[in-house]
Amino acid sequence: MAAAPSYARIPIIIIVLLLALSATSASSFSPSPANGSDTDLGALLAFKALLADPHDVLAGNWTGTSFCHWIGVSCSRRRQRVTALSLLDTPLAGPIAPHLGNRSFLSTLNLTGTNLTGSIPPELGRLRHLRYLSLRENSLSDAIPIALGNLTRLEVLSLSFNQLSGQIPHKVFVRLKKLERISLTQNDLNGQIPPYLFNSTPSLKYRYFGSNGLSGMIPPEMLLRSNSLREIDLGGNGLSGQIPPHLFNNTPSLRAIYFNDNSLSSQIPAEMLLHVHKLDSIGLSNTYLSGQIPPYLCNSTPFLMFINSATNNLSGPIPHGIASLSKL
Repeated sequence: MAAAPSYARIPIIIIVLLLALSATSASSFSPSPANGSDTDLGALLAFKALLADPHDVLAGNWTGTSFCHWIGVSCSRRRQRVTALSLLDTPLAGPIAPHLGNRSFLSTLNLTGTNLTGSIPPELGRLRHLRYLSLRENSLSDAIPIALGNLTRLEVLSLSFNQLSGQIPHKVFVRLKKLERISLTQNDLNGQIPPYLFNSTPSLKYRYFGSNGLSGMIPPEMLLRSNSLREIDLGGNGLSGQIPPHLFNNTPSLRAIYFNDNSLSSQIPAEMLLHVHKLDSIGLSNTYLSGQIPPYLCNSTPFLMFINSATNNLSGPIPHGIASLSKL
């Protein structure tokens, strides 16, 4: 009879251990996926690669792999992940790299005044932790991407002083329930103001839409749930029709309103300021309004400091209460 193979006499437990060690050894030599730090580094380098750098700001500072020490870059304390990129007024030029959407821990993106061109990449909508986004004072064009509506933690959105076009996308703001400030001033936006634009954002305090090409009537529904609203600017557009009489019934904290340089008609509604007691600034110049200034205007707004109603067709006496406004 042939002799049994020698490995038959090896205890089964040793065989199991040898197989386990073999599997572990094989896995240790297999390539590992890139970690989060590598992703952030790649996104920053892609951002840098698309930009012109005439003053060598990034070329002289963004070197090596220790990106947490680069100018404008901030990282979390517990892990080497980028949480903020702030290059305010840095003399750069060029488009925004879509790769910035890969920095999943980013909470602040401030590229104000950096000579950016091109469109806003929809990939920025992947920055789910983003709370502050400022791209103002650049030369960005095209429409506001609907993907920005995915930034559900966003508190500040500033896109002013660009060349953005198209209509205000209602779908962007439906899910931004934590938004406190939106600034779209000085762009090329057109179309009407969506009636229920901000009903789902009760925390929104500052709304700036001045100097665009918005048209149509001021929707009375736009301030339905605005108990915390403090400032609203609709000046410098092509808005027409009347100022809705009950527009400000739900805005007790309102401090400033600007309707100047529009094509509004009719009178200043007597009900307009009944529920607004903290107002300190009204802009009504060049709006083609007619009729009298409401007599109780100054009684209902004791903090009023600035009234601009030049170049209108207002008539009648000046309310006596204006003389009692020491801050005017």
